[in-house]
Amino acid sequence: MRSSTAGFTLIETLIVVALISILAGVAAPVVAGGMARYNLTTAGQQVASTIRAARFQAVGRNVALKVRLNFPAAGQYQIVQDADDAAVGQVQILPAGITFSAPVDVRVTTAGRFLANANFRITNGTAATDRIITVATSGRVILQ
Repeated sequence: MRSSTAGFTLIETLIVVALISILAGVAAPVVAGGMARYNLTTAGQQVASTIRAARFQAVGRNVALKVRLNFPAAGQYQIVQDADDAAVGQVQILPAGITFSAPVDVRVTTAGRFLANANFRITNGTAATDRIITVATSGRVILQ
């Protein structure tokens, strides 16, 4: 008489499924926190890139431009002409839950220099993960 020993019992399978469920439950908050930081960093990179693009466009078009933050509404930004606010670029929208710390106009001359230093935050409500964008009059844009 031969006994069958191949395969897994129902109990063994249920134990493995329970362990996988516990590990997934523990990992979910860690992954969610990482995604929130990733979204904030990505938004900061997009805003910094838009400010750099405004600088290049100002030099290329020989027109003073500005990037208006929280314009035309909160959480939105756009490149416009400095003289008459005529739109140069499309309205960009921050992802849901991400905002600017304050409305700021980042103004750039036809020589590619910014009129004033600027510092502003991009936040998702968690101060520990805020991203700071620093704009120097020399034209340097830094995302911290």
